Amino acid sequence: MVLDPDLERPRVSEAPGFSDAVTCAFADEASGVQGTIRIGLAAGAASGLTMVFVGGVPAVAHAEGGIAVDAGVRDYGELSAAGITHRVVEPHRRWTVSATLEGVVVELDLEATGPAFVLSPTHAAARRGGMEGYEQPCRVRGRVELQVPDQPLRRIEIDGVGQRGHQWGAPDWESLELSRTVTGWFGDDLAFNVSAMRPAGAASHADEVAWASVARPAAMVAREDEDAPDGSDAPDPGAGPEAVEAPEPRISTTVDGEGHHTFATVELWESDEGPVWTATGEPISGTTLELGRLRLDMAFFRWRLHGRTGLGRYDILRRVGD
Repeated sequence: MVLDPDLERPRVSEAPGFSDAVTCAFADEASGVQGTIRIGLAAGAASGLTMVFVGGVPAVAHAEGGIAVDAGVRDYGELSAAGITHRVVEPHRRWTVSATLEGVVVELDLEATGPAFVLSPTHAAARRGGMEGYEQPCRVRGRVELQVPDQPLRRIEIDGVGQRGHQWGAPDWESLELSRTVTGWFGDDLAFNVSAMRPAGAASHADEVAWASVARPAAMVAREDEDAPDGSDAPDPGAGPEAVEAPEPRISTTVDGEGHHTFATVELWESDEGPVWTATGEPISGTTLELGRLRLDMAFFRWRLHGRTGLGRYDILRRVGD
């Protein structure tokens, strides 16, 4: 699907609870660094969040909101919140994002590695969650600089994988119990994205309304291999990635006594006949953020899928109080 460049602009609405945000997530296996940078608009004000994990623990955690902006903002490059700036270099293809805080500099270049995962406003998950938008797997390069008092400046080069998403809408948390975002990135040719919403009063994964897609080479097939019981991938040389919807994703999650996710399995079926993409993973970093009536359990996962290892996010946003 070819996306309209105008979709890269902030969306605005007078609807109560409407918000618009761009989220850039990244993970670098070699350096052991993962992070999320989010900048958004709601009710005429900007907000931003920067989270960076180094060696499995939070190294940067900064949020700021309620920053007044001029009416008629037409470009994310015009916004600055929580030290974050974001620029569209080439619509739906290349972006830059940075966060400059006390003792912290994050500068990243993102380049799309394949087609976008697009959530249509008519999809059941969009209607249930009140949001629409798109997600794009990316190659992410740049640097993170950390200056701790009485210690030398630490500069970490980033050359990893990630995802950039743009979402907008007005979720109704009176009718939702939780939402989850699960992503996996396996280089430039394979990725998956799952978004699921659990209605208020529901008790399990089975009651959730979900949207899921897989990006893989157009002629990729799953084959059985005696040396790889869970299968391996055989892409057709020269076949470019395409995004294929997985209509009924199956998610199984193990949690600890505090509700933090410790293991997960994701099954993505392209059709009743297959192929099926089964990923298993566990967290390599994470934290919990209290956001008023909501709680965000944020984690980065290491995934295994058809003989390959990848990285990704598994975030759970849940209602915790009235």
